[in-house]
Amino acid sequence: MRKHHQSLYAIRKKLLILLISITFLFCAVIGRLTYLQIFDASALQTLASSQWLRDLPLTPTRGQILDRSGIVLADCSTLYDVYVRPRMVENLSELCKVLEKYTNNSYDYYYSKINGKVVSEITVAKKITRQNMLSIMDSGVKGVYFSANILRYYPYSQYLTQTIGYIGADGNGQSGLELYYDKYLFGEYGRVYTETDLVGRELSGGGIGYVDATDGYSLRLNIDYYIQSFAESIVNDALTTHNAKGAYCLVLDCETGGVLAMANAPSFDLNNVPRDDVETLLSYSKNFLVNSVYEPGSTFKIITTAASIEEGIVDDNSRFYCNGSMLVDGQKIKCWKTKGHGSQTFSEAVGNSCNCAFMQLALKLGAEKMYEYIYKFGLTRKTGIDVKGESAGLTLPLASVKNVDLARIGFGHAIAVTPIGLLRATTAAVNGGVLYSPKLCKNIIDVKGSIVYSPNVDTTSGIISANTSKKVGQLLEGVVSNGGGRMAYVDGYRIGGKTGTAQKYDDNGNIASGKYISSFLGFAPADRPKYAVLIIVDEPSKCGYYGSIVAAPYAKSLFSNIFNYFSIKPDASLMSEEYNKYFEMPSLIGENATQVGSIMRRYQLSYETEGEGSIVVEQIPAPGTSINSYVVPLIKFG
Repeated sequence: MRKHHQSLYAIRKKLLILLISITFLFCAVIGRLTYLQIFDASALQTLASSQWLRDLPLTPTRGQILDRSGIVLADCSTLYDVYVRPRMVENLSELCKVLEKYTNNSYDYYYSKINGKVVSEITVAKKITRQNMLSIMDSGVKGVYFSANILRYYPYSQYLTQTIGYIGADGNGQSGLELYYDKYLFGEYGRVYTETDLVGRELSGGGIGYVDATDGYSLRLNIDYYIQSFAESIVNDALTTHNAKGAYCLVLDCETGGVLAMANAPSFDLNNVPRDDVETLLSYSKNFLVNSVYEPGSTFKIITTAASIEEGIVDDNSRFYCNGSMLVDGQKIKCWKTKGHGSQTFSEAVGNSCNCAFMQLALKLGAEKMYEYIYKFGLTRKTGIDVKGESAGLTLPLASVKNVDLARIGFGHAIAVTPIGLLRATTAAVNGGVLYSPKLCKNIIDVKGSIVYSPNVDTTSGIISANTSKKVGQLLEGVVSNGGGRMAYVDGYRIGGKTGTAQKYDDNGNIASGKYISSFLGFAPADRPKYAVLIIVDEPSKCGYYGSIVAAPYAKSLFSNIFNYFSIKPDASLMSEEYNKYFEMPSLIGENATQVGSIMRRYQLSYETEGEGSIVVEQIPAPGTSINSYVVPLIKFG
């Protein structure tokens, strides 16, 4: 009896375990079904759709890049990729004949590529024209499909190469504005869907669905195509004429900070990017005007001038003496005119670009005040321009600056700046003391022309007083009308500016013999600045190297073109008969310094000298060249 009860208990226990197990499995199945129906439904639907839907991407049209008035600088054309679904092909021979006729490969190529294949889709041709795509469609062959492929092209090829940049094979921006504003320019992909069975055959009566691509927005720049064309012509001519390493031109709007032109040479055609030569591509893609720093030389004297006037350490009665050099901290620092400028007023010192005068000004300011103005003019920080990889200026740590360093900083040595940073600072020095963040982008517009984005332009007022700014403008106008910048003068117009000639350094920090950066920084009209210009010629090796001779004439050409373009008429009261009187450059070869001075006074010519010798061995311009009294010859002694 006891055994019977034990057996019955065991049976009941097993039944209970079985019932619990069945109940657990039932709950698990119900729970799984609930999860699949409610929480995982979307993913399962997508997975199911992938079994009976085939899709091809629709590439969006990349937004245009336009100049300020709507001239197209970057655009797109649509080409098409060709796909074949082997299971949908009804007549392979006929299909291959059609493909051979309207694409670039042979009948045999297509037959071997398609015949017997069990894959869903095969790409058989890329980048065919719209006309050829339509011809294939009209032929009536089955199993062929198309996907749009957007091709970027640049109507002006080498214009703005480093500024606009280029895109990659995936259509995304890789450099320049194409990269910086890629999220606006690219748009969003669309899709073409067709219903198929599990082996990829299109279902009878199945539909074709479209999710349209969203085209990219267009980027409208502050760049003016015509001013840009003037700048491009200048840098290419300078590169060739002076056999230079590089030539650069930047134009800013003094009233807004907008970038009107930005040209770099050498360059490359944006329609033929040298992707197979990485070294050349990287070198020529660099935007020197934004991504590089350089020692500015005498163009920096504009900042020293503004700081000195603002701090009241100089006035119209101040005088300076230059005997050709100064001794600072036991070191002899030469003026560019080794024979010296003698006694001179402040205005004359600025016109003469006398290094000794600017060393004296810097030492009077002191390191802390000098650095205060370097900081106020934004020369040690990035400008905020809409370009990737912008650099900032470089200075010695204030705590370690010695008098000898400060003296050199006063005339633009022992400090490195970016071209965009220096030109921005100069606009603030002459426009009343307002520092703008320069911008390439004016705004971004959608396909309807509505503005969807405008960049913020940071503005800082009161960098210097309006009165100081006015005096700086007047002094720099004198540099162009009567000083070292005379070769930038355009008859009948008020132009201010400053030339610069700076030595270069090798990788070890030593002065690189015979290597210079020649520059001119100017603005017009001088009394109400609108256009600010910076021209740089890197390592000119022909026709001299002084900024007054190399760069200033290009500024004259650029300003002349700008005045004509905007129909700005000359002021008759400013026009000079002397400007339009031409004569032959006299021969000075073999003459001594005294004789040269006498001849130059006779012709009323300012001139620059080079070399420590006593006899003229070379002159620029050459004897017999037609010149006027605004030309500044370079006389080399040996």
